[in-house]
Amino acid sequence: MPDSPTHIWPSHVWLVARVYDPDEGGVQTYAREVGRAYAAQERRVTIFAKSSAGPRRVQEGGVMLVDVGAAAMLTVYWRLFRAMLRAWIVGDRPDLIHACTWRAALPALFFRRPLVVTVHGREVGRPRGLAFLLLRLTLGRAHRVVAVSDVTRNLLLDRLPHLDARAVTAWNGVVMPDQRAPTPFAQGQGSPQLLTVCRLVARKNIPAAVRAVIPGARRDEGLRHVIVGRGVDSVRVREVIREADLSDRIIMAGYVSEAELALHHARSDIFLHPQIALEDGAEIEGFGLSIADAMARGMVCIVGQDGGPAELVRDGVTGFIVDGRSVDAIRGTVELLVRDPALCRRIGDRARAWAQANLSWDRHVRLCLEEAGDALPTTALPQAA
Repeated sequence: MPDSPTHIWPSHVWLVARVYDPDEGGVQTYAREVGRAYAAQERRVTIFAKSSAGPRRVQEGGVMLVDVGAAAMLTVYWRLFRAMLRAWIVGDRPDLIHACTWRAALPALFFRRPLVVTVHGREVGRPRGLAFLLLRLTLGRAHRVVAVSDVTRNLLLDRLPHLDARAVTAWNGVVMPDQRAPTPFAQGQGSPQLLTVCRLVARKNIPAAVRAVIPGARRDEGLRHVIVGRGVDSVRVREVIREADLSDRIIMAGYVSEAELALHHARSDIFLHPQIALEDGAEIEGFGLSIADAMARGMVCIVGQDGGPAELVRDGVTGFIVDGRSVDAIRGTVELLVRDPALCRRIGDRARAWAQANLSWDRHVRLCLEEAGDALPTTALPQAA
């Protein structure tokens, strides 16, 4: 990051999220990792959120989690506001409030503090009517709007062009794992293993991914494609697998623990995520945390050309970008990699190096704060190690 003469340096940040661990999802991961990144920069962090494990208060290092518990949407908003108000009244006031989504920012609007709001993609493209008015109101109040990809930023500015000066792109980070041992396939032995990790919804395009894998799975009894995740599109995915009669080779694993997911990552060679845009581009994959994680582990990623994931991959160098609407295009890339273990390993190594150099949660939160407005006193921001 280029040096700047002054940056804001809040000592206490309120992070607001409508969802949190142990519930699954990208926003949950975002809230957890952003909170940890702020704390690693020696800030005090209070996270206001809801999860199925609440109500609870948990202190972990420099992060205090105030979990208001699961409830109906309006009840959650009220509980978040009430928890924030209690902290405010007793004097535990922040220097800055960071909302993990624009909807999570709604209860924060009542507190006179600089506001940073993150937007992830579809939640800025889809709102209509009253929801759009609330979106406009909330982001108009923000000192900085952080888009997790250029695709997301462009979608935002198509709808709210007056936010141009306040909107910045800051890719999400990854927690870099240790270098994994080469798989048997990467060493020229055995069959390749494919992995998909995502919420099973239409834009992820997993039925097309399965159709692309079917011919190879029929030819090679050792090939496996494991699909980790659950969602409304699981019925369609199961039907494609059932019609092909390949449930022993194309496996729907559903929700798995972190330990099980780590094993799937360690065993897999190719990560398949041929996402598409729907609803005239309003329904998009804004970033793709599971893709970033796979790259960080040295896997070859095949991603769709629509949405944020295509920003992470340099086609043919650190992964492959395909037309997700073409099963033939997906299949052709899968079969190219299946035939060439050395290519898989070479591109996987490049992907890992790129992720390590470019995807940092520390960098992400620094971009969230840079030039967030004049509402805070500016002091020197310590440089990243």
